Amino acid sequence: MTKSRYNKKGVVLAGLLGLFSANASASQEMYGPDYPGVKFTQDIFGEDRLYFRLGALYMSPDVKTNFITLSNLSDIAEVAVEPGEQEGEAFSDPLTIPAATIGYKLRWKLWGGGWSVETMAALPPTLELKAKGRLADVPLVTEANGIPTGVPALGEKVAETKVAPPMVTLVKRFRNDRDFRPYAGLGVVYLFTYDSHVTNATLTEVGEPELDIEDKFGWVGQLGVDWRISDYWWLAADFKYISVEDVSATMERTFIRAPGLPQYQYAAVGDAEFNADMNVYAFSLGAGFTF
Repeated sequence: MTKSRYNKKGVVLAGLLGLFSANASASQEMYGPDYPGVKFTQDIFGEDRLYFRLGALYMSPDVKTNFITLSNLSDIAEVAVEPGEQEGEAFSDPLTIPAATIGYKLRWKLWGGGWSVETMAALPPTLELKAKGRLADVPLVTEANGIPTGVPALGEKVAETKVAPPMVTLVKRFRNDRDFRPYAGLGVVYLFTYDSHVTNATLTEVGEPELDIEDKFGWVGQLGVDWRISDYWWLAADFKYISVEDVSATMERTFIRAPGLPQYQYAAVGDAEFNADMNVYAFSLGAGFTF
């Protein structure tokens, strides 16, 4: 009788353990790895919907100068330089920053599925605006009525600004049942700049010119590949071409010191407008996780 009772208890205990094990297995299968925040995220967005990629982003700006013009020149400046279009080009150096990509998988069945929406998050980089050619090497005002002004050339460094370009791309992944999954995307970007200011020593010796950079929409093309290393983790290589055309930057209230003209404390140069196509080649490598 006692032995039978223990056998029954053993059966009940084994059944409870089996039920618990099955529930735990189902929970693991449903919610994936037991990382902090995974279940909470899946409760909000659903299973296998939200993904996150963190890595390094290398950006190489390609600035296509359309024109540089001077206007509203003072009398002394008009003697030394012709108003209107000027010779010269602008450029920016490449930079590398940490960046994250956040994506959401769509349940579209079009063309075999694999659709998602992505956006990029990164600390706003500081973009240095530099000059080259005649604009950098030749003084803006060389002489007035045959008298050398003593104004030096501007040099390379002109200004800097912080750039926060929010972007959204629609991405199509191929071969979703394979470990290597190439993808392509297309989207929009908004060029948003702030804290823009002139840093050139010649232009800021007397005053503080006002620099305003136009905010504009552009487009983004995207190519990349994912390499799945587990059910939830993957590595990624990504390339983006970002293009914002016809961007204007204006510099107003510009004064420069003219050592060769002692009768003038400074010369009011006037206003300058710079117009260019802002293109960026962006390469990133990173690791991703799917919730």
